[in-house]
Parts: sequence; C-alpha cells; structure tokens
Amino acid sequence: MRESVIYQDILEEGEEKGRQEGKEEKARQIALKMLSAGFSIPEIAQFTDLSPDAIEQLQRQNAHDV
Repeated sequence: MRESVIYQDILEEGEEKGRQEGKEEKARQIALKMLSAGFSIPEIAQFTDLSPDAIEQLQRQNAHDV
C-alpha cells in the first residue's frame, strides 16, 4: 500500500515536470516566431514570460543555426 502511494507521488511529479517542460518549449517556439516577425526582446519577454537573457540566447542560437 505504501509503495503505491510513493509510486503515485513520483508519477505525479514526473507528469508535472513534463507539462512544465512542454510549456517552456512552446514559449521558446513562440519567441522565435516573434523574433522573426520583428518584435523587440522586451515585448517577447512580456508575452512569453521568458527572461530577456533566454530570448537573446534563442536569438543567438537561431542566427547560428541559419
């Protein structure tokens, strides 16, 4: 019985972590589209909740990959 409660807690933690990672990936995708459309870094940060540093890093990675 105790093992199933522990297992359920671990499973729920994993699911929550997966949802959070999915949200962060979606925010990065949106930020890249906004950069391509000419939005400023402060605007992107406001709408995606990503930090300006994270957006600048995405910008550098995207420029490097192109």
